[in-house]
Amino acid sequence: MNKLAVFELGVNDVRLTIFNHTSNGYFTIDSQIIEPVKLTQDMERDGYIKPARIQETISILKNFRKIVDSAKIENMICYASPIIATARNQIAFLDEVYKTVSLYFKVLTSEEQISALHSAVMYSFAMTRGVIIQVGDYSTEIIRFNRRVIVNSISLPIGAFNLIDKIHNGSLADRMDKAVEIMTKELKKLDWLYDLDEESEFIGIGEVFNSLGKLSRKSSHYPLDVAHNYEITQESFQNVYNLIRGLDLDKAKKLKGISEKRADVIAIGLAIIKSAYNEFVRGGVKLSTNGEMYGIVAKNLLGQTGEKPLLDILGYSLSSINEFYPTTANADSNYALAVILYKQLKVLHKLTRPYVKVLRIAASLCMAGKRISFENYQKNNFAVILHSPIYGASHKDIVLAAFVAASQNIDDFSLSDWVRYKDLVSDEDLDAVRKLAVIIKMATMFNITNSNSVKDIACDVLGDTVILKTEVERDATLEISQAMSVAGDFKKVYGKNLQIL
Repeated sequence: MNKLAVFELGVNDVRLTIFNHTSNGYFTIDSQIIEPVKLTQDMERDGYIKPARIQETISILKNFRKIVDSAKIENMICYASPIIATARNQIAFLDEVYKTVSLYFKVLTSEEQISALHSAVMYSFAMTRGVIIQVGDYSTEIIRFNRRVIVNSISLPIGAFNLIDKIHNGSLADRMDKAVEIMTKELKKLDWLYDLDEESEFIGIGEVFNSLGKLSRKSSHYPLDVAHNYEITQESFQNVYNLIRGLDLDKAKKLKGISEKRADVIAIGLAIIKSAYNEFVRGGVKLSTNGEMYGIVAKNLLGQTGEKPLLDILGYSLSSINEFYPTTANADSNYALAVILYKQLKVLHKLTRPYVKVLRIAASLCMAGKRISFENYQKNNFAVILHSPIYGASHKDIVLAAFVAASQNIDDFSLSDWVRYKDLVSDEDLDAVRKLAVIIKMATMFNITNSNSVKDIACDVLGDTVILKTEVERDATLEISQAMSVAGDFKKVYGKNLQIL
């Protein structure tokens, strides 16, 4: 296992993130330390980063460097926010950092930041075309992509923090209205935002979007505590926006549990987002918890593999999870057998194509609960899948896959848990979960020795009996015997007797 250390100089903090990664491009965060420091505070007075801020930053970096050196990590990436480039003493500051801590920081250009944001989305969303929006403290990045390639982009010098300086007077509501007006004028200059096709999707990145997502999930009692790929609809956004717009800032300096930023900074950030909803966003915006750092690391590590850009985001995500948290040697074989059974039994289950993605997640992680305990690992699957970083799938797909993997024994299905997710699932989905759970269970039994003995399966339906004929390369007596143990559940779900030859 290899390690990569990423040092990040941001506007409000200094971060050290350590990644575990493999030679074939899989990576995951091992640890992260965030130390608050207002590096650019008071810089607007004369354009200089203040000596006290510099020394505070260097002190933090020294301690971070000790951690990296003690872990003997040699592979490091150091980068700074583009706002640092506006400081008159940026070169002197970065030189002092290099001389003191032996870390060379690259200040990102706007183009490099946009490229990193685009990569972050491409490596964690299965989208063909759309628009990425990042609202920061000092700028707003907007990126339009088609066929997963950037076609238009811009970094507007308007952020949640610096826009406040332009709006001094009036109530919070008045200031938010003024912010919408200012941002709308800038958006109207971008013709390419107004000819988006109906298939375009929208992705939001940054702390303001994350705060918006938390408030939206809270207000709607959303059952899943997962931010990534959560969709903020027009209605949900407007509800949150109206809530914040009515705040009394004399009493509410912070949004407790939502953000460390001042409430007025979040409010102005939401006004920037509102202008996007008003002008070009259709439907809703999906949150990305992966920002520029994720994109930088993905490009760095996956670029070393020499392979083409990722197209199968879900497959990469599931393989990455199994790479770092292996619970079975043959996750791919389980899925392959599950697909065979799914196709052979289609005349009985009659499920539509979207459920194949659910099947893939459940088959790949059907033993993930063993990370907690072998005992009742099927039930443990539920929590593990819900809280795994699964990209390229909707929240509904993930919830359904969790139920499938947890219900391999049909009698273990929890109707009370199902009701909790009633806003995401339907009665049709309930039938699908039961059918897919039986398929997953049979697939794991056909692969119980991890020897890939069963290569293919053919299905015949004769009256009230289903006959599965196996094609094997070696003795598969145990596999067939174990698969037959599913016959009782098969009868309950499919209404047929089961025979396996």
